[in-house]
Amino acid sequence: MASATDIELIPMEVPIGQGYQIYIKKIIWSGIQELLEQELDKLFSVFGCVFRIVVRPSPEESEEWYAYVTFFSTRAAKSVVEQKGKLILDGQPLKINYSQSSKLRKYELSLGKMQELLTYYFGFNCWTSEIVFMERELEPAEPNTVQYLCFVRVKMPKEGLCSEGLGLSSVPCNLDSPVSRGSAFSCSQKFAMHAALKSAFSKFIIIVLANGKVTVEVDTTKQDPLIYDPAWDNPVIKVKDIFYDPEDEDECDDLDDMTEEQLEEILNQPI
Repeated sequence: MASATDIELIPMEVPIGQGYQIYIKKIIWSGIQELLEQELDKLFSVFGCVFRIVVRPSPEESEEWYAYVTFFSTRAAKSVVEQKGKLILDGQPLKINYSQSSKLRKYELSLGKMQELLTYYFGFNCWTSEIVFMERELEPAEPNTVQYLCFVRVKMPKEGLCSEGLGLSSVPCNLDSPVSRGSAFSCSQKFAMHAALKSAFSKFIIIVLANGKVTVEVDTTKQDPLIYDPAWDNPVIKVKDIFYDPEDEDECDDLDDMTEEQLEEILNQPI
């Protein structure tokens, strides 16, 4: 039977604290920064899912760099540190140590990173999603706004798991302008769907055992701030086929990579 020390829990959160981040100093690199980041990502993603890589030029040497690599798993970071002096980049051994301090602050993980984390451990097409309910609020809390409520289910069929999430969005709108109304309706639906998917994915917890076995569970104690009505399972209109790809959005691009502060800034822009 596995003990607590044999189990690592990886929630859908930004990895904050000691043990997640490594520091690499005196990297000799004559190429551009973007290529160095790509090479480091290829090198370290073998050990675990990488949350972020920060590369900076050394102020003393023109072709010398340093980098911070943050993992979602402390075991992954430990495995890299144990390879000190053995990992080679562009013919040079890397000088690796734990980072003594992390400047990462606590904020919600983006939807794209949640999906990337699940995909890393369980492969492509490991999850499916469906919209159970999407409806416009006829009496929004704020005047001159369009508000939508969305309820989604995210399933991991192989694991037999299902996570549900609610999303509510409110977008400013000039009700006298058809163009403004159409744009607000479209964006509000997309924001609500994004929020609902993010809520559903945030409840997954990845479990890694010492023998390398990986499984996943749903945190049933994590509740949505909204109240779910079972009647939503039987909507008046049933949608049979919905295609949603955040990268293809025209009106609201790159929602997955935005922080909650950036989303609020967009929503609070004047009409």
